This record gives sequence, structure tokens and C-alpha cells, in this order.
Amino acid sequence: MNNTGKFVPIIGKNVIENLTQGMYDDARFVYREYVQNAADQIDIATKQGLYKSGEQPSIIIQIDKGEKKIEVIDDATGIKQSDVLPLLGNIAQSTKNKYEDKGFRGIGRLGGLGYCEKLTFETSFFGENVKSTMVWDAKRLKEIFNDGNIQIGAAELISMTIEYSYSQEKESEHYFKVTMENVTNEILLDVQKVKEYLSMVAPVPFANTFTFKKQIYENAADKGVQIDEYNVYVNTDPLYKSYKDAILNDKGSDKDEIKDIVFFEEEFNNQSLFWGWYGITENMYEIPEINKEKGIRLRKSNIQIGLENRLNEFFKQPRGNEYFIGEVYAINKELIPNGRRDFFLDNEECSQFTTKLRELFLKLYKLYQDFAEKKSAQKTVTEYKELTVKIEDKTIDNSQKEELKSKLEKLETKTEKAIKKLDTLKKRYDGQVLGNIIEKMVIETPKQKTNDVVTIPTQSKTNVSKPTVTIQEENILKKVYTILRSNLIKSTAEELIQKIEEKFKR
Repeated sequence: MNNTGKFVPIIGKNVIENLTQGMYDDARFVYREYVQNAADQIDIATKQGLYKSGEQPSIIIQIDKGEKKIEVIDDATGIKQSDVLPLLGNIAQSTKNKYEDKGFRGIGRLGGLGYCEKLTFETSFFGENVKSTMVWDAKRLKEIFNDGNIQIGAAELISMTIEYSYSQEKESEHYFKVTMENVTNEILLDVQKVKEYLSMVAPVPFANTFTFKKQIYENAADKGVQIDEYNVYVNTDPLYKSYKDAILNDKGSDKDEIKDIVFFEEEFNNQSLFWGWYGITENMYEIPEINKEKGIRLRKSNIQIGLENRLNEFFKQPRGNEYFIGEVYAINKELIPNGRRDFFLDNEECSQFTTKLRELFLKLYKLYQDFAEKKSAQKTVTEYKELTVKIEDKTIDNSQKEELKSKLEKLETKTEKAIKKLDTLKKRYDGQVLGNIIEKMVIETPKQKTNDVVTIPTQSKTNVSKPTVTIQEENILKKVYTILRSNLIKSTAEELIQKIEEKFKR
């Protein structure tokens, strides 16, 4: 008879190292984790009626670069004294609901351990006159990680590196405070970089300077989409999403402008899957790096999923995302962020999400390709127009004028094709942003709206208006004018030419 027994595995110390330093691509994720935990507790505090009328709950981040110290403070529910050790001392042991809460795995709070020498949690629960304090010796923790001679389990490691105490507090107080001391990562102490990161990652409002915020809020409300927003401050400065109307060039000057935004949504099994928006710019250039808001971002509960380029892979060309700004809000409750919070758990809803998102982005690929054709056609028409104006300049000599005429004749066929392309695109996008841009552009070029016409130069030496005709008609008129000037006296020929031009102008 075999002698068998139940195997009891050992969870090694490296698990803690992986959870604190090995899971994320950007050290600033620790801010995201602490902000999302605070946001969850603010939601609960709001439901419990802990805030007075008109009182605005806040998440305050204090960064002291000189002292190498970071604090993240919220005025939410706090944690009951009896729950402090179970909730803060245990790993991956959370009481949160994965369908409702933004953070639910019980590991995000450990993020700070990898980037400081001392991590402290302080909290007080409304109605209790107790402040609970838990201190993690992060420096000692890392020393044990790096000592190959120390072989202990994760649980034992934690018990060796934390201390718990409590003191008296006012019963009316309710808060949770995270303090990181002797921060070892410089980017976490760079106030500007932290602001840039959180302004696009955290669940903060749109700035009032973004003209389209009202449209976004109204469309979201109409579709039943809730956009969670919180008051987040970094060193007393309130944070807002970085979206703006202007697209800047590398030198910080205006390069392009958002003309309108387009909304989209998808369902699966009669349930909302995702909803979002993207901006259409005047020229749709590839957006320079200086614009921190560039790219369509993925969000769940209004918190960014993954890095800014997370959705690049869903475009036919990864760089396609660089032509847009916008947001995709994952709505379906089964779209659950994975442990790294860089995408969702693999399930049917996630599969549908990726499929439908690729279909949407394929349309956007076609859109920016059509914009490229629009720009090329516009360039040709503009060049033709400039030549027609230049050829009338009386200061240029005959040889220059003949050279310009030759260029103009060579450009006629290309211009005709460009005009037709613009008209095709305008009809294809009639009533849409690109169609409206082309229609406005047409007024400013030699092309008129309904019949593919261009403004051409007259050879008349009299001071008359230029006729507006098709390219084919213009070629015929040239021959007619030549015949008139060859067979009639000068004054009679010019008089007839003027009448012909006036006739076409009407």
C-alpha cells in the first residue's frame, strides 16, 4: 500500500517582488492604483451619505522631491480597525466586487513597496475614535529579495517587514493615507511627468477649454453611459484630461485643429459592449509627440487600461492610431481588467470586443487614407489656381508667361482628376465631418460646388472679370479668342471677348 499525503506548497518570497516591481511597464502605475482604490472608497462614502451637501470629496497627492516623499490622501470611508490587518496585511484577499469596483484584487496597494524604503498606511473609519497605522519596511523587504541565502515564504516575509499600531482619533474623521518615504524612483518625484500621466490615466474631468466636452457628456448621458469623475489634486493643482481643440507641432505652435467629434457604440447579446468618441481634425496629420493626449485610449470606469498605445495593434497600420484622439469606454461588466490592467480577461465578451474594435478601426484606416487623398487633390487644385493668378501678372515677361502657360496646360488633366476626386469624397462623406471640410475647402479653391468648374485666366488685355468655365470649355474659348483677335480689329475683338466672359459669368 502506497504511503501518500497531502502536498502543501510553499509560496516563495519572489511572489511579493513580482507583485511590487515585475507587473507593470511604468513606475507611475502606483499613482493609478492608489487613485483607483481611493475612488472606490469615495463611491461607497457617497452612497453612505458621509459628505455634507455641496461637499466635494477629493484625492490629494503631495510630492516632495527634496524630501523624496509622496503622500496620497482621500477623505472616503477609511477602514474599520477590525478590518485593517485582514485587508492591508493579507495579499490578494479583497472584499471588493469585480463587476462594480475599479480595483478588486488586493494587490495594487503593494505597488509602492518597489519604489521606496518605507511605506505607511494610515486610516480612520467614520464613527470610530481610532487611527490605525501599518508600516512596511520596504528597504528590508528588498534586502531579503536580494539575499539568496534567505529562503522563506511570502507570508513569513510579510510578517517580518510590517508593523501595526493604533492611536486616538476624532470620531468624525474618515480617511485613508498612503505615505512613501525615501522614494527611489526619480520619475515618481517628477511633478510634471506625474501630472501628464494622471491627466490621461486617472478618472478626472475634461477641461473647460476642450470645446467638445459638453457634446461628450450629453451623448454619454443619452446612451446611458456613466463617466466616473473625481477631484484629483497634485500639489494643490487640480487635474483635468489633457484634451484640447488645437493640435500642436513639435515647436508647440498650432498645427491642426479638431473640427468635430464622432461617437460610436457596439452591443453584444443586447448588452452594451463599448462606447466612445474620436476627433476629426482639419487636415488629419500624424499627431506629434508633444500632444500627450494623442491616440485613442482604452478606459474602464474612466481609468485608462494599458499604456497610451494599447489600441495601436487593432489598426491595420499600428501608426494609424497616431492620427486620432479619442476614447473607448469598455461598458460590459464582463470586460474585466486583468492583473496587469493592460487588457481584459479572456472570455466571449473580450473576443467580441476585439472583433468589433478592429472593424471600427478599419473604417478609421479608410478615413485617414481618404484624408490623404483629399490633401493631395487639394494641393493640385491650389497649384492650378496659383498658376492662373500668376500668369496674369503684368510684371512678368513673355518668356516667363509662356513657361507658365506650358505648366498650366500640363496641370489641367491632373487638376481635372483632382476636382473629381474631391467631389467623390464629398459625396461619400456627405453630412459627415470630412464632407463638410471638403465643401468648405471648395469655396476657397478654383472648384465650385456642383459642376466641376475652375477659375481660369483670360488672355484679354482689358480689365474684365475672369470667366468661370470647365477646363474643356476654357480650351475652346482660347481658340475662339485667337480667331477673333486674328480676324477682327483689336477694339471689336476685345469687346466681343468681354461680352462672352460676361455671359459665362452670369
